[in-house]
Amino acid sequence: MITVTAYDNDRSFCQTIKSVDELEPIFKEWRTVWVQVHESENPEIIKKIGETLNIHQLALEDVLSSHQRPKVEQYGDVFFLIVHELFLEKEDVSGKQLCFFLANNYVVSFQTEPMQSLKSVTERISSNQGDIRSQGADYLSYAILDSVVDTYFPVLENLGEELEDLEDVILESPSREAIVKIHEVKRSLLSVRRLIWPTRELINSLLRDSAHRFSEEFRFSLRDCYDHAVEIIELNETYRELAADLMDVYLSSISNRLNEIMRVLTIIAVIFAPPTFIASIYGMNFNTSASPYNMPELNWRYGYPAALLAMFIASTGMVVLLWWKGWLDGGVSNRSGKS
Repeated sequence: MITVTAYDNDRSFCQTIKSVDELEPIFKEWRTVWVQVHESENPEIIKKIGETLNIHQLALEDVLSSHQRPKVEQYGDVFFLIVHELFLEKEDVSGKQLCFFLANNYVVSFQTEPMQSLKSVTERISSNQGDIRSQGADYLSYAILDSVVDTYFPVLENLGEELEDLEDVILESPSREAIVKIHEVKRSLLSVRRLIWPTRELINSLLRDSAHRFSEEFRFSLRDCYDHAVEIIELNETYRELAADLMDVYLSSISNRLNEIMRVLTIIAVIFAPPTFIASIYGMNFNTSASPYNMPELNWRYGYPAALLAMFIASTGMVVLLWWKGWLDGGVSNRSGKS
């Protein structure tokens, strides 16, 4: 399906055409023409458009490849750009590739699936919002590029909110699910980085190479788009550092929990060590009739209560000692009680 949007200062129209041959009279009649090729996976249609508009064969081969890196190339008077619209799909970052050619009076874009960013530009043209209809094809290409770059902001905002939620979860109750989510967010941020860095270089290259070819308004607007790309890069790097810090916080939380568990177990072992020692001594059961030194306490009238009392006093003494040292609450104190 091919959609043609044509406009000038006072009028505009948008319609779907069935044949590439219908483009020639439209190019002659209108000042600025935008040709959108939807579901651009048919090599015959792409080849036909390339022959009609005299597009280089190498650029057409890139259009047919759906996993191209963002870039800009110049073929004579025509600029060829590849960018990616960003969106979240099942909490994973994905990109939709958009290829478009920029010439003096037309823009031809190729997309394999619907793109919200292009829809917003089409609505601006039809409703005459802003300066887009008073400008040429160069400004239209800026509008497309800027709309695509702006799709990165809501994705990063979503990832930032997810990191904030993960921070609360890790501080309260760290779990394996939290560490898995951190890895997923880091992978998503890496995907954003792989797309936005070459996009920034694309805009910078377009600014440098188009200095004497396009309008001053186009270059001013393109600088604003470049600033957006830089802002996205800085935000992405900040979130990547935050994700790395969350990993450290998770490891520290796990280590602190383990230390707390070991502290509690150690306190329990220390408290019950004296009773265990006393019980082990009196569990030897030496024969008292064979020698008066063989545990005479076994023949005492109150030997059993005395042993229990000794165990209680020893355990209580250990609790008091641990409290005095400040080890019951995880702190350390000196003999004066300062912690």
